[in-house]
Amino acid sequence: MPRPQPAVDATASTPPATNSPASAAVISTRRRWRRLRRVCAVVCLLLLAVFHVPILQGIGSLLIVNGTPASPGAVVLMSGDGQYTAAARAFQSNPELVILKPEFTKTRLEELGIWPDRVAEFHRELTRRGIPDEQQVVLRGPARNEWEAMELLNEWLARDNPAQIAALCDEFQTRRLQWVVSSVLQSRASQVGIQPLADRRYDSTNWWKSRAGIRTVILAGISLATSAFHRTQPLPPPRWNPDDYEQQLRALPKVEPPAERSGRWLAALAHWLDIGQTPERVDHVVLLPGDENVRPFVAAALVKAGLARDILLPQNYPSPAIEDGIVPPNHEVTAMVVERRGLPPGTLRILDMKSDGTIHDAQATREVLDHEPEARVAIVTSFYHTRRARMSFRAVYGARADSFVYVSAPVTDITADNWWDSDAGTQMIVTEFVKCGIYWVGYGPGKYWLVGLGLGGVVLWRWRRHRRRARRRAVDRALIAA
Repeated sequence: MPRPQPAVDATASTPPATNSPASAAVISTRRRWRRLRRVCAVVCLLLLAVFHVPILQGIGSLLIVNGTPASPGAVVLMSGDGQYTAAARAFQSNPELVILKPEFTKTRLEELGIWPDRVAEFHRELTRRGIPDEQQVVLRGPARNEWEAMELLNEWLARDNPAQIAALCDEFQTRRLQWVVSSVLQSRASQVGIQPLADRRYDSTNWWKSRAGIRTVILAGISLATSAFHRTQPLPPPRWNPDDYEQQLRALPKVEPPAERSGRWLAALAHWLDIGQTPERVDHVVLLPGDENVRPFVAAALVKAGLARDILLPQNYPSPAIEDGIVPPNHEVTAMVVERRGLPPGTLRILDMKSDGTIHDAQATREVLDHEPEARVAIVTSFYHTRRARMSFRAVYGARADSFVYVSAPVTDITADNWWDSDAGTQMIVTEFVKCGIYWVGYGPGKYWLVGLGLGGVVLWRWRRHRRRARRRAVDRALIAA
């Protein structure tokens, strides 16, 4: 006799099986969303590939403003390629035009007569272009930065001067200058229009095609961001004296201990960049180009103190101002410093390879150091630049670079314990961290870390996807069994 079947409650809800219409609709919706995301990703990549030129041009144009007055009564020279030529063209259009130049604090090289005095340069270049002396006006300061330069301009305008002014500026610094003008001049800001000057090597239409253009746009973006946080310049640290530094080197190893470091985390960031070591006896000093007001004096002091035989100096590619004969090239400036410091001829060895960055500086030294594999070497650069310098020399020389001595040169206006108090200091340190990241990826182990993280991300994504599918299959099997 057949066993009676239990009664089934018709009101009880049973989950739908996988082949039910509702379950099929859910699965179809998920597939459609996945397919849509893939299509969107492919379309975005295609758009970037096809329209990368206007996209990059748009990025560059974000840093540029053009507010040139129709008929300015005066022109103020701030920066930019061909600023004297642009001023001369404006003078030809308006013979009554007044050319203004803010007076900035003199650098050590200007005081020594090695670097051209900027006020004397202003008069010389305008006189060469036929502008009368009485229409060449210096806004007496001195100003330490462009904020204080705009305060000098504000004082000039305040003397019942209704003139419209065109401020000539490097095009990628125009938006920053507009911010400074608006912040300082306030009600008089409408009298000042910004005229962008394009660099002859690159402009907003092709900046990404050259290393110098990419560097300029990145630095301009950083300087624009920092201008929102800073205005006043703090008092500079005590003036660094090359003679005192040389005496300390002669007293090694009885040099004074380093000053106590600030406990602030901002100071710790700058100290992380500084891997400088105590100078010791070496065969060659490699002087990295830049900050000619301090670095050449440090290198010369090492030689004068008997800690090195000579100085190796990479050459830089000439800037527009050098090409126009307005300022001397870096290696000539360094040669004059070495001569002023009393070193004999032949101490400075100028390397043949032209450099456009720290990695190229390191490559240029192979001209000498490849022939002297046992030579001891000291690298002289600014304190915040020492870590990236070591990264560059490691990329060229491998483990040998760890035996080099990295000597930290001070910076005129900032220290590691107060860099965040000034606009210039914030730009220096933030920019250096960006450059360190680029070098870590481009010339260090960073690329391998990124590849590893990418592969790890793909593996994790596939594993999580497999787990989700496995859970869904288990649920479906349970529903079918029920």
